[in-house]
Amino acid sequence: MGGAKLFFTVCSTVLIVSLVGTTFALENLSMTQAGKEKLDQFKEAVSKTTFPAEWMQQELTFVRYLRARDWDVRRAKSMLLETVAWWEENNMKDIHNEDWSNIEKDFPLHTDGVDKLGQPVMVLTFAEWELRQAAVQGRMDHVIRWFIKGFDDVHLKSFEYQKSGKTNGTQWNLIADMDKLSRQQHLCIQCLRFYTELAITFESRYPGAIDKIFVVNAPSIFQVILGVVNPILSKRTLNALEVLGTNKEEWSKVLDAHFEKDQLPENLGGTRKYATVWNEI
Repeated sequence: MGGAKLFFTVCSTVLIVSLVGTTFALENLSMTQAGKEKLDQFKEAVSKTTFPAEWMQQELTFVRYLRARDWDVRRAKSMLLETVAWWEENNMKDIHNEDWSNIEKDFPLHTDGVDKLGQPVMVLTFAEWELRQAAVQGRMDHVIRWFIKGFDDVHLKSFEYQKSGKTNGTQWNLIADMDKLSRQQHLCIQCLRFYTELAITFESRYPGAIDKIFVVNAPSIFQVILGVVNPILSKRTLNALEVLGTNKEEWSKVLDAHFEKDQLPENLGGTRKYATVWNEI
């Protein structure tokens, strides 16, 4: 009798995975029959919600929010509705059309590369980001919003790439080059809000969206940043995090396993050249 029950459970899981698509398998989002029932309950719970962004009403998004709240339908619904309210309160629908000319050159980041699976990647050289100066000049809120724009840009691309068949997954990656990380410019008291707000935004608005986070050239003082965000980040995000030291030969091997050379900038051992304007090559 126990063997028959186990066989039914395995078959149900395989059937559910095939029904929801290979994307779920890539993200290890396979569900049991109980999970499928939770998903159906969640769909019903949010069926009357008007979503301001298409990705919010995707089945994959529902599963991620359920997982972020341990499959508690009520809590997952509350989390998603909070995201809807946040989106509208922060005018996220216009974030990609705002004038970023006074930010993009001082705080460069790029989202036009992909990994070997076709998943998009956000790349930034953190030493170029003078956070303390931004805080002193009263620009910190704008810098934080700029980074959130990067989150949303690469997030949208992940869904677009999946829809167009460029990749089966809808996750994305982040590479942060921490070479020349400075206590003065990056670890000042005013700077710490940058890390906490971004960590909170990511975990509460884009749960489960990231595949890998590569932090390269990380000096010992990077542990200060980790100490600040560690209580905020989920176990899934922490498992996605790879902190690599300053040995170029070692971190190059890791990046090369995931990215082609033409998808990485020169400072990361690649051949990709960037202009000083957002996402121009």
